[in-house]
Amino acid sequence: MERRNTMQKALTYEAVMSYPGHPSADDVYRVISAEHSSISKATVYRNLALLSEEGRIGKVESFGNGEVHYDHRAEKHCHGYCTKCGRVVDIDLSYDNELVVKASPMEDGFAITSHELIFEGICKECREKEN
Repeated sequence: MERRNTMQKALTYEAVMSYPGHPSADDVYRVISAEHSSISKATVYRNLALLSEEGRIGKVESFGNGEVHYDHRAEKHCHGYCTKCGRVVDIDLSYDNELVVKASPMEDGFAITSHELIFEGICKECREKEN
């Protein structure tokens, strides 16, 4: 089934693409609602999920706080997560298919299909605040 390209979906896509970094769904909602107050938070969340499923944006969701972030880069790549401020940054390492091969087959029959690699640390800005 082909999905429609609605104005709300286009606004959501534009907000992710123009955001400096990796916005959360709430960040995207704030950007859109500043100019389009009639759009609902549920609509933004739904369109973020659709855009991610379609492979038009990336979705990064493995953080200690449970918050999902979105990425204007749709191809799989690594990320860094600041444990102080929650900032998400790109790490210039490509997706490694060899990790899937090395981790499979699991003894319990678990079939690995992909992975997400997230490095935790402290961003430059937080380190500078500490000094």
